[in-house]
Amino acid sequence: MKALIGIMPENEFRARIMAIVRKEYVPAEDEPKIWFSSLNAVAQILSPENLELLDLIDREKPESISRLAELSGRAKSNLSATLTTLAKHGFVKKVKGNNCIKPVAIFTEFDIRTARFPPRKASAAA
Repeated sequence: MKALIGIMPENEFRARIMAIVRKEYVPAEDEPKIWFSSLNAVAQILSPENLELLDLIDREKPESISRLAELSGRAKSNLSATLTTLAKHGFVKKVKGNNCIKPVAIFTEFDIRTARFPPRKASAAA
């Protein structure tokens, strides 16, 4: 599945959230649901290693973090920290099972959009 990621400066994102709370702004259905303050922040989370990990989880569907550690060749402790970060951003979910936690990739493809708030009006010449 594909995630739509938005990039917006933090001060503008805060203004956007406050406008939503005050019901002054209603996000469109096609707006991103996952936001970062910079492309650099996205790159830190969606590093090549983490993209490979998401693909591995999606392809192999491991039943536990231990099994994912075996498949990936990564230390379980390192993997657990990475999965927690990916889950915090909504890219993975950790499903509790029989005495273990199963990692599930929610997104394996990504579209990235930059945005400003308040949104700029489309120009008449466009």
